[in-house]
Amino acid sequence: MCHIVITGAIGYISGDVLCALPQAFRSCKITALVRSNKKASLITGRFRSVTPVIRKIDSAAEIAILDICYLTDNCCPKDLASSHHLPSATAIAQGLTETKRQSPVRIQISGASLLSGAEVATSSDGQARAQNHNDLQGISGIRIIISSSPKRAVDQMLLNFSSEQPNLRTAINQRSIQLPDLAKATFQLGHGVQVGKGLSCWRNIHIADLSNLIMRLVAETEVCQGGNPLLWKENGIYFAENGKMPVGEISRRVAAFAFQNGFTKSTYVQDIDAEIADKLTAQGAVLRGPNAQYTASRARELRSWKQACPSIEEEVPRAVMDGALRLKSHPKI
Repeated sequence: MCHIVITGAIGYISGDVLCALPQAFRSCKITALVRSNKKASLITGRFRSVTPVIRKIDSAAEIAILDICYLTDNCCPKDLASSHHLPSATAIAQGLTETKRQSPVRIQISGASLLSGAEVATSSDGQARAQNHNDLQGISGIRIIISSSPKRAVDQMLLNFSSEQPNLRTAINQRSIQLPDLAKATFQLGHGVQVGKGLSCWRNIHIADLSNLIMRLVAETEVCQGGNPLLWKENGIYFAENGKMPVGEISRRVAAFAFQNGFTKSTYVQDIDAEIADKLTAQGAVLRGPNAQYTASRARELRSWKQACPSIEEEVPRAVMDGALRLKSHPKI
């Protein structure tokens, strides 16, 4: 029987994946690794078919006893499954090699900012760049980016480890920029903000479309025991996107909608530097300063994946209204 283990289940991305798993894989056993009784109770209160297990994930022995398909959300820097926490990532990889499962699978979610390392290093914030990364035709170049970035030690370890282990299949999925913090900063300042000239550009993806891609990857593990080399191991790098938009344009749309609904008194968008961006929102400079442009060809062509959820243009009004509700903001005019 298929056994799926997920970490970071209380987080944003893995939480959405966890909503989809029980419906998509009714015959599979689903376990959520958590670090406290409090988090375990949150899981049992929402998902009756999911078994929470309180366990450390920095021990290969703890992982090896699980016969699993392993889903890891590595986007949250405060989680032990962080993309910067090499010991836990190494323990998971080593544990999978010791499991009784013939072809264990690990799917890791990492940030699209891995494509922005060079710009972050040179502080070229808010500038446009034409380079676009394709996860099918340009996968060798993406692997070079990962291997040359000291801050991507976990991603590099995962790719290297999978190439050394014939029975371990892996995939890395990219996530896009989020709107809530931008809307919050707009409310707090009374106007919009952008890093530099706001010309840098990111691809974007709806969380449910990303979860759908992960469902497809998990489903493939059940029907393809040997593993398709085009889908896994060193080729298992999947982007997920639904178009692109300059960061400054996103800021202008947020500012305009906030003004139209009376939450601010101006549609003005202020140019700010990286230091101020980081003070306003978590990782503000990295998320809004450099570029992260890519094309999700691998999932579309090899897994027949396609986006079906609202675009970022459609999500701006919802994000602004939700932000206003959370801050209990009221029209100012």
